[in-house]
Amino acid sequence: MNQTQCIAAEASVIDKEYNIVRVLHFIFGLIFIIMLVRIVWSYRTRSLKLHKNLILLLANILLLNTLLVLSYFLAVFMNFIVLYTYNNSCDCLIQIWVVYLIRIPFYLQIAGSPLFHFAIMIERILATVYVKIYENQGKKIGVISTIIVWIFTLMFGFYVYITSSMDVNTFSHPMVYLTLTSIYNSQLLIDIHSFFLILVICIAIADYYLINRNKKIKSNFSITTYSLSQSYQTKQNILVMKIIFPLDFSYTFVYALFNILSTFIRSKRSEYGQLVYVRTYDGIIL
Repeated sequence: MNQTQCIAAEASVIDKEYNIVRVLHFIFGLIFIIMLVRIVWSYRTRSLKLHKNLILLLANILLLNTLLVLSYFLAVFMNFIVLYTYNNSCDCLIQIWVVYLIRIPFYLQIAGSPLFHFAIMIERILATVYVKIYENQGKKIGVISTIIVWIFTLMFGFYVYITSSMDVNTFSHPMVYLTLTSIYNSQLLIDIHSFFLILVICIAIADYYLINRNKKIKSNFSITTYSLSQSYQTKQNILVMKIIFPLDFSYTFVYALFNILSTFIRSKRSEYGQLVYVRTYDGIIL
């Protein structure tokens, strides 16, 4: 085993700043789990009822975030177990299968989350423009959207797996850091972040348009043929968009901030060193 890698792995395990980041990941992850339980409980006990399509798509977003949180829980527990039990520096190296197990959920979230937000936008457009067709489809739209998004998400995860395993110099032995970036996928991972940033900005703009469109439809009820089903659907659209738009806008802002900061730290990678880069990148993910 390369002694230099063993020393670098030990430095990562015992690094105080990195361990603070790990603890923060655990704390914020715990907060997310508590909030998730409260959201589910509130929905089951309160009168607010959402369409099954929307519930299904939102559930997938929560699932992706839950997988990400659980992966960081595993990373934190593993690190602190090693911290207090290792006998030599080479014990701090991470088995490659563990790296995949912990890191793949991050890439699934990177692709899946904006795609499910896009699917929700499409679902709301259909609920606004094609009300009668939408009502007659039940949860078919949500099921089809879920299948399509998961296909693309899993394809992206498989791409990351294949392109990282192709880099045999890095991924054929226990690793120092939890990363799946390789010489074969680094540029595409940068490009995919930019693509999804543009996508989430478009989603936020479309959400704002949908709010105004539904308000205009509602205001026209008094001067056009009244439809009870359309009235109900429009009111629900306005309510849902008032909930979703702030979330999408916040998501867009945070995603843009994440891209700016990650691009900056990536440009300083050679200057700061690998440990500082990985530590800072994990801090930005918070």
